[in-house]
Amino acid sequence: MEQDNNQHVDQLRLQQEAEQKRIIREIEDNAKPSRHGWKVLVAFTIAIICLLFANRASAQTLTFADRNVGRRALIKGDADNDGLISKAEADSLKSLILTQYRTDMFEVTTYEDLAKFPNLEKLWLGESKLETVDLSKNWNLKYVHIESDNLKTLILAVGCAPKIAYPMHSGEVLIKRIKNPDAPGAMFFQY
Repeated sequence: MEQDNNQHVDQLRLQQEAEQKRIIREIEDNAKPSRHGWKVLVAFTIAIICLLFANRASAQTLTFADRNVGRRALIKGDADNDGLISKAEADSLKSLILTQYRTDMFEVTTYEDLAKFPNLEKLWLGESKLETVDLSKNWNLKYVHIESDNLKTLILAVGCAPKIAYPMHSGEVLIKRIKNPDAPGAMFFQY
């Protein structure tokens, strides 16, 4: 889609350049440029500006590797109700529920999208075949709810110590800690 958008912008630029050359020829020939020529030039200029702003806005919109994580983030974090999660909306998301309900059955295939929500404080991890969940980019976690029996390892940032609840989980979960240089106060945590 972005490539089509870029091709469309390039095509509009070429048309605008051709129209500008025509207008310049009219001016050089001491002829008065036609109203149509100016209208077309203004219309192309406005179209290019709109497309550039649209490209900039789409660059701020996040995409998700797991559609269920993206869908759940939309439910909780789409503040402007545009059907997209922006970087600002992802940064302001404080809680995310990835557990399933009787009316909404799903399985998370990857948790890599959780790194896009650095300010999460509460997280509910539902059913998944994954054995490891890396939450080292979520340094503000205060509560993690684990339901999957497949989960064996939870990776947290050094200095992050959320309460971990295992209401449906049977078995041991190994907690690993890694240093996250992006975390606030990371320079104070040494190995």
